[in-house]
Amino acid sequence: MQRVRRWAAIAGILGGLWGLGLACGGFVTEEPNARERAARSAVLRNLLASREKAPEPQELQSQRRELQTEVHPDEEGAKGGSGQARAAASVKGTVAWVGDDELLVRDTSGMERELLVQDDTRFLRGERQVSRRAVEQGAEIRASYDVLQGEWVAREVELLRAPAVPAPLLIEAP
Repeated sequence: MQRVRRWAAIAGILGGLWGLGLACGGFVTEEPNARERAARSAVLRNLLASREKAPEPQELQSQRRELQTEVHPDEEGAKGGSGQARAAASVKGTVAWVGDDELLVRDTSGMERELLVQDDTRFLRGERQVSRRAVEQGAEIRASYDVLQGEWVAREVELLRAPAVPAPLLIEAP
């Protein structure tokens, strides 16, 4: 009789553990759902972010100025002489790359920024309007831009200095 009770107790404990295992999903191996994958990605991102080196103070100051310009673009909210709203900010720097509808500008702090160029973007050299093709890699520019949907859209690009023309190669006669 005592032996039967012991086996019944053991069977009850094993049955309880098996039921608990099924309830917890320990025996079922399914693919993680989207929420679990997102949580795992967030953990990994945080781990990697903790290993990144701290940014340079100069970069932080430059980014702070840019963000301040984007958040508080124009205190007056005034309009220009043409009736259009004034550009949110401006950047001065050297053209690092010229694309069909964008310019990559390296500003005075060394940060590279992408400026989108649209059909209504004005290109100036002094007071004269020039062609978009006048902007070449290496040119020094000042561009006024608006921040639209997180992208810098150039309103006006002023050429301050053309790129330095490389000296012609001198070939010595034999």
